[in-house]
Amino acid sequence: MGLFFEKVKRTKSSKPVVAIRIILLITMIALFILGYRDDFNSTFLGYGFLVVGLLNIMNGVESHYHREEKKVYRTDYFLGILFLFMAITELGTS
Repeated sequence: MGLFFEKVKRTKSSKPVVAIRIILLITMIALFILGYRDDFNSTFLGYGFLVVGLLNIMNGVESHYHREEKKVYRTDYFLGILFLFMAITELGTS
């Protein structure tokens, strides 16, 4: 059982971080719905990728602050930069 599931100690996020996460998630969902209703407008998709990138970078900063393993926050930073790059390319083509 330990092969696929390992126990990790997770510290709770602070209340302002949770509030920011909820606001960004609601914003992301609203952007994707607006993009869908506007015939898959790529501008809304680019802004959605931007929000996802910000969420991943925020998770990386929080993981780094709680002194988790390097592979955890490096992965979060890498995914955040990847989504920010996708957002820039998506918004640059419109």
